[in-house]
Amino acid sequence: MERQSTTFILMKILRDLNFNTNVEAREQQRRFVKERFQRSNTNIQRCITSSSADLTELITNFSDIYTSIEQSKNRVENVRERLRECKNLLLLKRQDIRKLWLLTSEQNALVRIYQNLDELKYIPSRLQFYLNKRLYIHASLLLIKAKEHQELRLINALSDIDTQIKEERIALEDQLRIELIDQLFDKPCRDILGNKNLTSTTTNNLTNKTDQNSLLRTRENRLLRKQLDQEFEEGKLSMESHLLAIIPDKYMLVDIRYQAPDLYLDVLLQSLSILSNLNVTLDFIQKLFSEQLYRCVLRTTQHIIDNNFILSNNSNQNLTVNNPDCLRDLLETCYEQFKLIVKTTEYLLNMLKLIQERQAPLQVQQQEYLTCYKQHDHKSEQHSSVPPNEIHFEIPFIFSIELVWETLQQVLSDVLNEYIDYNNTLDTLSSNSSSTSISTDYANRPSLIDFSQYLTKKAPPRSQQIARIFTFAQSAQFNSMTSYLQEQNRFVIKQKASTTKTSSITYKQYVCKPNYRNVTAVHDVLQRIIEDIDIQYKLHPTKRILDRKLTEFIRDCFIGRVIRDIRESAQLSSLTSKIGDQNRLMELIPLVLQKQLQLPVPILQSTYLIFKSCEELCALVKCLPTYADDFCQAIADLLFKHREYCNKLFLSIVEKADTPGISIYSNEWVKDPDINRHLRTLPAFDTFIRIAKQQYKSDEENDNVENIRFRQAKETETLLINFSQNEMNPEDICTNSKHIADLAIIHESLDWLYCKLLYYFDILDKCLNDPRYLDALTQTTVTSVFTSRSAKQNLSQYDQLKISRVNLEIFSNAMKTILTLSYDILLVLFLEIRLHCFYYLSLLFRNPLSYSYTIDTDPDENIMQLNRDLTRLQETLSSSLNEKKFSFLFQGLGFVLATILIRSASRFNRISESGVTKMCRNIFTIEQTLAQIRTVGDAELMRAHQYYELLYTTKPEEIINIIEEHGPEYTEQDYLNLLQLHHRSFAAYDKGSFNLNKYEELIKNALNPKSKGNK
Repeated sequence: MERQSTTFILMKILRDLNFNTNVEAREQQRRFVKERFQRSNTNIQRCITSSSADLTELITNFSDIYTSIEQSKNRVENVRERLRECKNLLLLKRQDIRKLWLLTSEQNALVRIYQNLDELKYIPSRLQFYLNKRLYIHASLLLIKAKEHQELRLINALSDIDTQIKEERIALEDQLRIELIDQLFDKPCRDILGNKNLTSTTTNNLTNKTDQNSLLRTRENRLLRKQLDQEFEEGKLSMESHLLAIIPDKYMLVDIRYQAPDLYLDVLLQSLSILSNLNVTLDFIQKLFSEQLYRCVLRTTQHIIDNNFILSNNSNQNLTVNNPDCLRDLLETCYEQFKLIVKTTEYLLNMLKLIQERQAPLQVQQQEYLTCYKQHDHKSEQHSSVPPNEIHFEIPFIFSIELVWETLQQVLSDVLNEYIDYNNTLDTLSSNSSSTSISTDYANRPSLIDFSQYLTKKAPPRSQQIARIFTFAQSAQFNSMTSYLQEQNRFVIKQKASTTKTSSITYKQYVCKPNYRNVTAVHDVLQRIIEDIDIQYKLHPTKRILDRKLTEFIRDCFIGRVIRDIRESAQLSSLTSKIGDQNRLMELIPLVLQKQLQLPVPILQSTYLIFKSCEELCALVKCLPTYADDFCQAIADLLFKHREYCNKLFLSIVEKADTPGISIYSNEWVKDPDINRHLRTLPAFDTFIRIAKQQYKSDEENDNVENIRFRQAKETETLLINFSQNEMNPEDICTNSKHIADLAIIHESLDWLYCKLLYYFDILDKCLNDPRYLDALTQTTVTSVFTSRSAKQNLSQYDQLKISRVNLEIFSNAMKTILTLSYDILLVLFLEIRLHCFYYLSLLFRNPLSYSYTIDTDPDENIMQLNRDLTRLQETLSSSLNEKKFSFLFQGLGFVLATILIRSASRFNRISESGVTKMCRNIFTIEQTLAQIRTVGDAELMRAHQYYELLYTTKPEEIINIIEEHGPEYTEQDYLNLLQLHHRSFAAYDKGSFNLNKYEELIKNALNPKSKGNK
């Protein structure tokens, strides 16, 4: 920037000088430039003067540096010359030094060879020492070290030792494999089964013994450790010096079997990895995994059978009870064992991962030792010791734990298939015992391992029995062994296995009898197992074998089969409209069962079977709440089907034989919707329904006579209106007492079925809001004859309840159809009794002149026939209906009869005094019959009796006086009919003095005094 400014100033001066012609200005400009030049020169001189000292010092330093460089250059040249001289000297001595080095190396190698030759002879004994002490890592390292000297074993003198070492290695590998399998599979089984079915005393004793054994074992270990140290040091080989340094202290134990299982597995896996046999062993274990799980199932089965046998002997109980709880124990115990196996396998996989990552305890110790050895070797000046060789561990192939869970589920599903008879093979075998192609053997199942050889026992061929001198049939040992053998073969299925030379019989043992309904006893156990598996490991939905198998069996096989069997047990599948099937449908329950059910009257056997089927389905809802909708639909189907059969049976009774489709009068009225609805509103029926529902009970007890008469009057008026429309014939009523009894039994059966099912429906309805009510669903145990633990479900399982409001509505509609048919039959019986009365009384009044000139005063034959019919109805219905319904049918019957008798008086043209007497005796006879039926007299028939006694009066004024004194007992029309009959019954010469219109007016005024006062 300064340069630019100076240049600019100079250019400006030159321009001014060129363009300025003024001398003074030019002179002034010259003086200015000269002054500036002098100032610059002064500044330069001052700067030179101030820097002269620094320049002198710089020149001096440069001279010194140059001198040092020249001296160093001379010294380097001298060193170079000396190195050339050393090189020449080394080239002259190289051959001599090489000869000396080779000689020393040969001598060291010979020393090591002689040393190894001497120690190879002691390797087998040292190896045996390690194996006896269970020091598998020491033994494996020793074998690997011996393998490094393979060239020495080619010597003929060492051939026997070489062969022995090879055999020892194979034996060690087999022993390690066996020990690993025992730790993985056998030890969990022993641990679980050893703690099952032990009493508290036995458990305490066992605990004390275990504590004492642990103390003794600790002391023994301390003593043996001292002995081991002495023996170990006495037989120690020099080649082991480096090997023992890489073994952690925790593996230097006397007997590793009594230590922690994790430590045991560490030793086994690291030993196999050292021997390069780890992957082979893992492949073998994977192939053997399902087989070992099946072995666990077999051992558990035998354990449960033996325990049950011992418990039965101790408690003197019968052992032949088929208890599905044993199957629950089997599944629970097997799953506990499988969980321990999975836990051990997970630890095994973690250890394999450490070996794969070179982080196993032995590998870490080896790396630390080699590092320390190298550092120490570098620091030391002498290198006479042989460096240790690094032990190579086999890198394992790690399989997935998911495979273990799949195998576990597959084994459980196979066991479940066997006990629930998934393929229905047991029934086939029982029906065709000679067929062997469809056996229930595990060999027919698509599994990895043939399970049959572990669940079967071959009976040894027996020679011909030889007569014994002594028999022991009555000895205690013989009896106990006999019962034991019976238990062993209790649930055994015999199968003949024939070959070309011999034939034998194989047996299969079960803890309970295989049956597809066993799934109800173990469903909650299986659900807990499935939930626990989901918690332990999140499997892909396609890998959830047990859940899928259980769901498929219940959905595809169990529900359809159990419903089919229930229908067969309810005898619904083979019923038709034939007479034989109808008779079978009318079979009654046995008297013993009736007493057990505390029923006053018998019910239909088919209805009881339907109820037991519905009860069993309700129990299945409790056992399998996930499929509650299916069972509710099955219950509704059973009820609809039973209602259909009962309706057919009902119609076969009430329909006329000669005219199909036309039934008796009572049913014709009931099946008409309008008449049916009207009949149901009758006071008597409405009151009976309210009492049946236990509602308004107090109102009924406090009801007065006037209300009762009002209801009876309304009911009678309705019936008389319908009865008097047509003349009835004998075929219009049911005259067969057996048919009446059948109708009563059908009604009682349907009503009992509805009342019983109402409890279950209420429980299911409450379950929609709170599934815990499901625990109260089954009143009795219906799935088996003994109390099963499966009836005590977990509340968590009830949360899986799947029941819809729609299916409950269908269930409710089915029950309503049952109740409707029951009430229809009761209405038919109610109307039928009254139709019988109307029919026989109508015969009495068909001849208007029959009582005009009668002389006989005995009761009419039609009245006697009515009495016999009522007695027959009473005998029939009293044994077929309960007391309340019987009372309902005959309640108000006297009022109906009295009303018919009173209203029918107008049908007489004339009646004589003897006719009046005959009518009174008719009424008295009917009253006696009703008193026998209801055990109390009927005041309404007394009214009818008094009504006809009024005909004895000679003057109509007497009737008017009775009305005025005692009040009206009958209706106005009844009094008028009586007055008119009295008028018709007079002789012709007396009718002139009898003014009918006058007396009718008097009767009306007497009955309506208010209207008279108004006039």
